[in-house]
Amino acid sequence: MQYTDDYFIAEIQAGGQRQERGIRRLYEQHFYLAKSGRQKYRALAEDELATAYNSAVIALRRQLVEGVFRGESSISTYLTRIFSNKCIDLLRQKNIRPTEPLESAPETRSEEDSFKKLVMADQIDRVMEHLQQIGEVCKQILLDSEYWGYSSEEIAHRIGFANAASVNSKKYSCLQKLRQMLGIG
Repeated sequence: MQYTDDYFIAEIQAGGQRQERGIRRLYEQHFYLAKSGRQKYRALAEDELATAYNSAVIALRRQLVEGVFRGESSISTYLTRIFSNKCIDLLRQKNIRPTEPLESAPETRSEEDSFKKLVMADQIDRVMEHLQQIGEVCKQILLDSEYWGYSSEEIAHRIGFANAASVNSKKYSCLQKLRQMLGIG
């Protein structure tokens, strides 16, 4: 079954289990991008193409949740562009030129935007590294609430806490630990 852009937008913006289901369907419906990427980006291994695709889906999810996606193109076209940029980034890291024609290469961004993107990527890497160290319960609570958009009630049900208040209390202590690890106030 082919899902529409409106379906994906509604499901992902809904958060919680609907978002998870929408992301899974989006991922499956557009996985052909990773497969077809083998022809276009021959210097990338299959696992690198999968990594680029996963990163593209995560970036699209974030943009849909934050309302950045304006619908000026289809989600398929938008995801293809993000995926291409992710592949080109991987090729740059390997110091290999992409095999796509120059006219379809991404537009350059200002140095300030590039710097902000690098700083943000570094912060995300640091947060993810610390989430691995903070413990599974904290990691699940923070990712479920802040990334997936689950409510405290849904999280309590998912991880077996008595109620939403218990989740909120644990989330607060987890955030404090994470802030301390990151050196933030």
